[in-house]
Amino acid sequence: MSKKTLVCIHIMPNEIEMFQRFMVQYRKALSYCKEYDVTIKATLNLNPQLTDWENSELKQDYFMSIFNSEFQYKDLKNINQTILDDSMWGTTQQKRESIKIDYFDQFIFCDTDIVMHEHQLIYQLQAAEQMEGMYILSPSLPKWWDVSWDGLVMDSMKNVDAFSEETMLGAFTQTPNNMQLKKLPYIKFGCGMHTLYSKSFWQFVGIPESFGGYGPEDTYGMTAARIGLEAGYVVNQYVLNGLYITEDYINRVPSFDGKIKTIDKKSEFYKNAESVGREALLAFVERLKTKNIS
Repeated sequence: MSKKTLVCIHIMPNEIEMFQRFMVQYRKALSYCKEYDVTIKATLNLNPQLTDWENSELKQDYFMSIFNSEFQYKDLKNINQTILDDSMWGTTQQKRESIKIDYFDQFIFCDTDIVMHEHQLIYQLQAAEQMEGMYILSPSLPKWWDVSWDGLVMDSMKNVDAFSEETMLGAFTQTPNNMQLKKLPYIKFGCGMHTLYSKSFWQFVGIPESFGGYGPEDTYGMTAARIGLEAGYVVNQYVLNGLYITEDYINRVPSFDGKIKTIDKKSEFYKNAESVGREALLAFVERLKTKNIS
């Protein structure tokens, strides 16, 4: 019996068209995974404290209709949410709530702007079946950032313009080539980059309640994992080389631009989460002192 996987995606109203494009490709990806137990948890966040619906031309029904149409297919296993009140404040909260669901063995966190090949999911699921304990399985990336990310960069993408339209479109049309699983000698991941995590990893590090709706759960998770490694715990990270994922840098402005009034609290939330990050890590260290290394 295969491991049970929950794919978590958080959608704000201005991301609904990116989500539509993502689902076109993901339905193809899921068609190769019928032997695996995969569930999508997509959360459409229409929180009236994050969007001023009263002064928006488009209303909640517009976005609910698009969202619901993506799940009219009976074979698409899902436990979706549409949030109409102020109970959901962002992607960090959605992840924190998702990892508490007992049924699943592992989680994939994915942002709406991720672009990938239709075989990406099946290769990750196949690789994860061989893994035990606390593990992280990252897709390969283009070379976006500094050298600390080089371990995740696909071999053939090291000297390619990561932000070009060719690179973005190439994620769809690339040919899986010499697929290899590489073990990273350190922990480094982007939380919503279709990264796959064992449930035991997130049970170990947790996502602090103090981060609220939106915060640096990836930075926290990486740092907590490194602390755990230094204390003798075993956390393994692997990178799937031979396919890359990227972000859609081309189609970021929705066709309905200007027709909804967003109340942008991301900076406020992130700043607050960063301010409590040190305390969260200190609390994690204290919890480690009460555990036995397994």
